[in-house]
Amino acid sequence: MRILCYGDSNTWGYDPTSGMRFAHRWPKVLAQQFPQDEIIEEGLNGRTLVHEDPYGKGRCGSAVLEMLLRTHQPLDLIIMMLGTNDLKTMYHLNAEMIAKGVRENIKIMQNPFLYERYAIPKILVVSPIALGETILTTSPWAGEFHERSYQVARHMAKPIQEICAQYHCYFFDAASVACASKADGVHMDEENHRKLAYALAKEIRKMQKDHEKV
Repeated sequence: MRILCYGDSNTWGYDPTSGMRFAHRWPKVLAQQFPQDEIIEEGLNGRTLVHEDPYGKGRCGSAVLEMLLRTHQPLDLIIMMLGTNDLKTMYHLNAEMIAKGVRENIKIMQNPFLYERYAIPKILVVSPIALGETILTTSPWAGEFHERSYQVARHMAKPIQEICAQYHCYFFDAASVACASKADGVHMDEENHRKLAYALAKEIRKMQKDHEKV
């Protein structure tokens, strides 16, 4: 299989203590679980679902997604984990609006004209981890998120799951197995990257079994 991991800094592997990149980020750990497959990393710090960041050009996911899909085809599976940066104060979004951003990305990923002679890949949407409490106090990112961001992060999974059901995508809630580091309340540490990778590996194996039954 060729698996595209499409996300933000928690896919890129941002280390909340140093700002550097983890070697053992979840796509790399996932690759160890599927050595026969090709894991393609497309994580970008600050990436949003559908919004342009006035302070960081090129961060809008939906604006570059078509190019990424054409670049990396053929693809068998796309794992998308986005939504954390959409929680930033400047966007003023609720959980349902963030889910609509997920929907817009799904619509692009399901466009058959992007894949030419290839089949449309399966899609596994991963709702992001919740923000940690330190985002309200000691986090270096505290100025970009506020109390409302913290609360909305805890209610994103349900509307995102509903969108996935509507568009026949697989769904997984990252917050069910992983959490943000206390260091900044936004990014996972290496232990939580491993937890997420192992959980996603289980989901992929379930998907493979379901496909075999068809």
